[in-house]
Amino acid sequence: MSLVLATAVRSIWSKKTRSFLTMLGVIIGVAQIIALIGLGQGVKQSVADEVTQLGTNVLFVLPGKLQDAEGGFNPAASVGASTLTEKDLENLRALPEITTLTPVSLLAGIPTAGQRSALGTLTVAVEPDYFEVVTTIRLTAGQKFNADDNRQQRRVIMLGRAAQRSLFPNTVAKDIVGRSVAIGKETFEVIGVLATDQSTSIFGGQTFDNMVFMPYLTGKATNENVQIFRMVMKIDPDQDVKAFAQKVHQLLKDEHGADDITVFTQADLLKVVDDILGLITKAIVGLASISLIVGGIGIMNIMLVAVSERTKEIGLRKAVGATRQAILWQFLVESAAISLIGGAIGVGLAAVGGVFSQAKANLPIVINLNSIVIATGFSLGVGVIFGLLPAIRAARKDPIEALRYE
Repeated sequence: MSLVLATAVRSIWSKKTRSFLTMLGVIIGVAQIIALIGLGQGVKQSVADEVTQLGTNVLFVLPGKLQDAEGGFNPAASVGASTLTEKDLENLRALPEITTLTPVSLLAGIPTAGQRSALGTLTVAVEPDYFEVVTTIRLTAGQKFNADDNRQQRRVIMLGRAAQRSLFPNTVAKDIVGRSVAIGKETFEVIGVLATDQSTSIFGGQTFDNMVFMPYLTGKATNENVQIFRMVMKIDPDQDVKAFAQKVHQLLKDEHGADDITVFTQADLLKVVDDILGLITKAIVGLASISLIVGGIGIMNIMLVAVSERTKEIGLRKAVGATRQAILWQFLVESAAISLIGGAIGVGLAAVGGVFSQAKANLPIVINLNSIVIATGFSLGVGVIFGLLPAIRAARKDPIEALRYE
């Protein structure tokens, strides 16, 4: 086997340019698969880190039946008006097990400052206790609004980092505090500028950096038809989180007369994220595998050319006693080697891309042994499957006809 492998490597090295061009499809396909699996793992890890930082006693109440009977994710349930009400908020506040409870409402209107607009931002209204639950948000300048600001419905807001850069580019955070921002017909004073330790958010579908926060009662006073988008609560750490989640679910189900809400524990939330990312990753990896198939066709084409070019060599080897099996193995190993080398380059390319992605776009790509094994298996399979036909053709050549070949 070592002799066959050495022969394959010599053959590949003797035609370096052709071999590299043959590998390109495999390189691209493997790099895509590694990067996409790694991106899914990275996002999942970021969400898990965020949830873990909040503590084990945090629950989330969302409108719609977002979990099916098996606990899987039901995306259709998130479409439509929110079913959460102020009455639900009152009922939950009466439960002694809850230490902190805050609603989250989405608000209409694009934040503007002068001629600049923050088009990619999400304006939300929350109670001050929200920041006691979501501890990944920190101040970079100014202060957070308090219970008095909420009670008196003061027109104050806090800007996430992305909103800050859109509205006040090239301005340091401390100089933004005290500036005015218009949202709809109302004008608000910026009292704080925020940053987040996480790149993703499970609380609003966007990153915290893309959010603008105002007091909950201020949001209700300045916006018509405000709906509760989420409820976030922290319970007594001595409570059984799963059992209490069922209690909250039953309470709201009885109030609504329908099973139209979802109560998530951390474990439920992570499972949903895992399900969603798993489906997306499988779909995209399936598409990326097309590159591997194209690369496999390229390998088969080049190996057929190699068989034709080396017909005399095949005839000579058979004349001195080489068996069909030995010839088949020679070309099959060469095909697999081309594919495996391409796969190794693809893994390296994905690793470099992961570093660049993290540095420039803050998108974490986790490359682990599992993804490398999957990609290696794919590339080896491509080399063997698409190298089989040329290898069989080489093995079946008649030695006398092969020696006559010009």
